[in-house]
Amino acid sequence: MTYIPFARKHRPQDFDGVIGQEHITTTLKNAISLNRVHHAYLFAGPRGIGKTSTARILSKALNCEKGPTPTPCNKCVSCQEITGGSSMDVIEIDGASNRGIDEIRNLRETVKYSPSNGRYKIYIIDEVHMLTTEAFNALLKTLEEPPAHVKFIFATTEPHKLPATILSRCQRFDFRRIPVKDIIAKLKELAVQEKLDIEEDVFLYAASSSEGSMRDAESVLDQLSSFSKGKIRLEDAVESLGMINQETLFKAAGFIIGKDTKGALLLVGDILNSGKDARQFLTELLGHFRNIMIIKSGVSSEELIDLPKDAIEKIKTQSQGLSQGDIFYIISVLSNGLKMIKQLLPERIVLELCVIKLTSRDSISSIEEILAKLPELEKHSSGLPEPAPQAPRTVVPEKYSRDIKKADNNTEKAVLSSPSGASGSVEISRAKDAWPILVKAMAVKKMSISTYLAEGEPDSVNGHIISVAFPRELNFHREVLEEKHNKDAVEAALSQILDVRVSLRFIATDREIKKPEPESPSSIITKEELKKKEPIIDTALNIFGGKILRSTRNA
Repeated sequence: MTYIPFARKHRPQDFDGVIGQEHITTTLKNAISLNRVHHAYLFAGPRGIGKTSTARILSKALNCEKGPTPTPCNKCVSCQEITGGSSMDVIEIDGASNRGIDEIRNLRETVKYSPSNGRYKIYIIDEVHMLTTEAFNALLKTLEEPPAHVKFIFATTEPHKLPATILSRCQRFDFRRIPVKDIIAKLKELAVQEKLDIEEDVFLYAASSSEGSMRDAESVLDQLSSFSKGKIRLEDAVESLGMINQETLFKAAGFIIGKDTKGALLLVGDILNSGKDARQFLTELLGHFRNIMIIKSGVSSEELIDLPKDAIEKIKTQSQGLSQGDIFYIISVLSNGLKMIKQLLPERIVLELCVIKLTSRDSISSIEEILAKLPELEKHSSGLPEPAPQAPRTVVPEKYSRDIKKADNNTEKAVLSSPSGASGSVEISRAKDAWPILVKAMAVKKMSISTYLAEGEPDSVNGHIISVAFPRELNFHREVLEEKHNKDAVEAALSQILDVRVSLRFIATDREIKKPEPESPSSIITKEELKKKEPIIDTALNIFGGKILRSTRNA
């Protein structure tokens, strides 16, 4: 007897058997009951979630001897022929291999003939987006006004590739990825029917690896049933599917959090020498740090993380050793590593490069955290004179700036995005008070931009536009700041500080270039004296990991 794979053997045969698509099956059942069945449907969504199965069930519901009925009997000749794929009235067409205009012309000729046994002649075109433009054009008229006995059901994973003229003639249903808990419940039913002895964790593993596809999950379970003759254990699943187990992911994350370069490199060697795929490892490690990010964000873990409770508790423990900035940087490096592997660079080198970068990083705070601290620091240290333009104007170490620059551009844009409030006017006094804070904040992102900004000062305000004055001799500074990517970053940071969306205009004035004030030896005090006099300075040093470069007695 020919072996039938689980995905085919356990294909749903009625609407109630379609998992996770109740919003669609309920609508279709009501349409049949109310005799409001449309002549053309478009089923869109990812692979393996029930599009073709639903199309066949709808065909049986319309052509069943007891129908049209929302509950086809699956016993009459018509239902059995549709289930077996031998019905003359239900024609399934593969859009990928029948995509030309000749095939559609043949279809237009056949739709004229009445169905042989059932009520309707139903055309199911799978992967319909593969049809050529000429084929779509040939189908338009027939699709808009087909004979009363004809129904069209299109299925596609890429609905955006369909012409608008086709979309407007169909009722569209968007299929969703199936939740992990629903896949697990279905796999347990399947295991009982197939008399499989499986550990509980294997179901979660198979469901999580399927990415919301029931067909993929059933295929995984089918493969595991062949791998092990006795009880299917989690170790068997990991070995059979070539995946990375949770213990290895926690170990890798521990090396990254602990900045243990040697341990991480040895682990990479063990993973590759055991035959594991480097891309798979990076993908799963990326998912692991995604889970850490979710927990760090304070979102309920059970809603978004499909892992056992003990694994979630371990992730919570690991998240305590990272800041949000650390997590953003780690995810950025891992994402870039996946891109490098796709460019066919040597996998070992890419993996080793990633772990070295991650274990050699400095601690990273988010821009939001820094901006939140700067106003308080500025208020307490407002009595200190501004350092000379030639001297570094921030206590943030330059290596910190380099790490922030490595962060993903999208992350930086999100962190430095303008506030939610609409743009509006701002007082010149507020702009001037915020300017030193802006200079310090931009030093975190790019030191040179901070230095250029330090030479200017807000001159006037017109609505939401702030004019910033620079000496005429510093034309180069203004040109650099006018560059779009620099100006956008500065405007976003200043808007964040002022809590109102503003724009900047850099202008030339006749004022002189700032000059550093001369210092007398008696005016210089020691680091310890300054920290004792101004405790907030010590706090600033601890926050940014900086050091005092210059201080005066009259501060």
